Amino acid sequence: MRFMRLLAISLVALGVALPTTNVHAVTPAAVLGTPELKIVSQPFNVFTTVNARFVLSPNLDTFVAADDRLEFLLHRRVASRDSFRSIADGDVIPAVTDSISYRMSRIARDYAGHLIAVVPIITSDKQGASLSIPFDGVYPLTIRIVDSETGEVVTSVLTFLNRRDTKLETPVVPFSTVVSLTGPASLTTDGTYVITENSRNAVTRLVEFLATFRSPVTISIQPEIIASFAYSSLPTDVELYTKLRDLLRGRTIVNTTFTPSNPSLFAAMNLSAEFDAQLRFGEKTLNRLLPGVTIQRHTWIATDNIDPPAMSVLKSAGITSVILLPSAQSLVTSERSLSLLGRATRAGDELISVISPLNGVTQIKNAQPEGSERLTYKIAAELLVERDDLLSQETLPTEIKMGVVAPFHNLAESGAVVSATRLLAQTSGFSMNDFGGTVVVNPITPAVAFAKNSTSFDISRTSSIRATRRDLDTTLSMLGLDDVRRETWPSLFSLGTSTITDSPGAYIISLRTTMRAVRDAVTVTTPKSVTLSSRTGAIRIQVRNDSDQDLTVRVRLTSPKLTLTEPTRIVVLTKGGTTELNVSATTRASGEIPISIWVSTPEGNQSVVDPITISANVNAIAAYGQFVSAILLLLLFAWWWSNRRSARRERLNATTV
Repeated sequence: MRFMRLLAISLVALGVALPTTNVHAVTPAAVLGTPELKIVSQPFNVFTTVNARFVLSPNLDTFVAADDRLEFLLHRRVASRDSFRSIADGDVIPAVTDSISYRMSRIARDYAGHLIAVVPIITSDKQGASLSIPFDGVYPLTIRIVDSETGEVVTSVLTFLNRRDTKLETPVVPFSTVVSLTGPASLTTDGTYVITENSRNAVTRLVEFLATFRSPVTISIQPEIIASFAYSSLPTDVELYTKLRDLLRGRTIVNTTFTPSNPSLFAAMNLSAEFDAQLRFGEKTLNRLLPGVTIQRHTWIATDNIDPPAMSVLKSAGITSVILLPSAQSLVTSERSLSLLGRATRAGDELISVISPLNGVTQIKNAQPEGSERLTYKIAAELLVERDDLLSQETLPTEIKMGVVAPFHNLAESGAVVSATRLLAQTSGFSMNDFGGTVVVNPITPAVAFAKNSTSFDISRTSSIRATRRDLDTTLSMLGLDDVRRETWPSLFSLGTSTITDSPGAYIISLRTTMRAVRDAVTVTTPKSVTLSSRTGAIRIQVRNDSDQDLTVRVRLTSPKLTLTEPTRIVVLTKGGTTELNVSATTRASGEIPISIWVSTPEGNQSVVDPITISANVNAIAAYGQFVSAILLLLLFAWWWSNRRSARRERLNATTV
């Protein structure tokens, strides 16, 4: 009897379980969030009739019955970019032109539990159970799971398909993937580099992209990031740097400051020359760490809004082409689409070109789940719609300069952009370019105007930055040519003027303290009083260097009563020792003569040791005594000679008594 009861319970439980299927059995229901349907992979470019394979990852908080449906709804072709954004943001649901559905029991699964649906797509008139896409264009596609009993949609996802006829001639439009790698500072205030795992992952993703994507791209990498990996003590970091350096040798890289700098800030502080110096230091760093890589020094990739004063700063630094990332386009107005090549207004006689990668391609409402492929197809689809829009306006393909930004610091975003770039490279109608070189514009190129920046910049640090620049240039001249501080100090100063850190003043304070300690290590140990035994002699000057590195200084002696030979000299002071200088001196006076000693930097004449005065006691008695002795000898000789002659005359004139 007990056995029969257990058997009945088992049969009932089995009967309940058979009609349903747990779509996501590997994930406990307790940790499931909002129901969603992720796209693992799908075809995007449709060139001919094909059995399209869709791999889906359902993340549901409910069970799906075997007779529920997986539906594919093909919508009307996108008419314009504005329509695309409305559709992508979910504000508009376009009409359905075709559909196909499958019972969930017929959907296969792979080892990871993903749903695998094979959907026939034909490029001609409707035939049987299939999706028909007869005309070129971008088509929205809704994939959803529908409850068979209630007809309610359990979950859905919107994606896109690109239908192109390879037999039709498509105008070729210049396009570029703008690789922009920036990140938090790795250089600390004490001059050491500390690399985060996020930075390592970003560089790793960039290396993988450059190793597999051979087409031209526009590259901008924060020099500070390259330096951090080049100087790292970890072999894995150095290996990443080596791979990146080798991959860049076949490409060009856009010059930039050592750390991100805002030209508008430098304009507000009236430090145009300082921005130019920062730009030159960035170029110097790239040339040193990336030998053999061509540096595009006349192009600036802007991450911050540029106003007219900032444009003047860029112009004075020799910039002739500006690439505006989406974050720098909010204050820009253009006569025509920003995807067209532009010309900066109010640039004087210079013609500065402006290129604007498509604004907001990744700024779509309802942020995509981590690792989702949906963003890939949305980016690629939007770029295609934008291109079709421009060509429909009878725009010349050469006037179009389209692009998309790959930041690489965000896994989902950079992965989506890279995948979208690969999809576009497979289609006809796009020519992959490097926009880092000089782009020629003329007076009839559509004008791009920059509005006044309303941001209130902190200019209280202007005097501190100016003073630190003077200290830096002069103190650097004390160091040897191979001293590593010739690179570390300008790097710290760059962070002190950058917008990448919340406390740039800490770098300025640390740097000035370090430089002051180097100058304070030099002292003059010459006694306060020296003696010259004659009117011509040598003055011995002792200068001590208590630092652990050789230092170069300028030593200058002055005196109103002494004639000095080579009174100004450049001297290398041995580390931890005292260096003696012998300066020849001539005087016509005796007594105590003051001598001023000034030790300064070799360049800039910044004081290293406060001017000091010593006394030279000139004792000329010895010479005077010799003169007197000579006179006495002459007198003695004259007396002797006179006395001798007198005695001789007396002998000759003697008489006999």
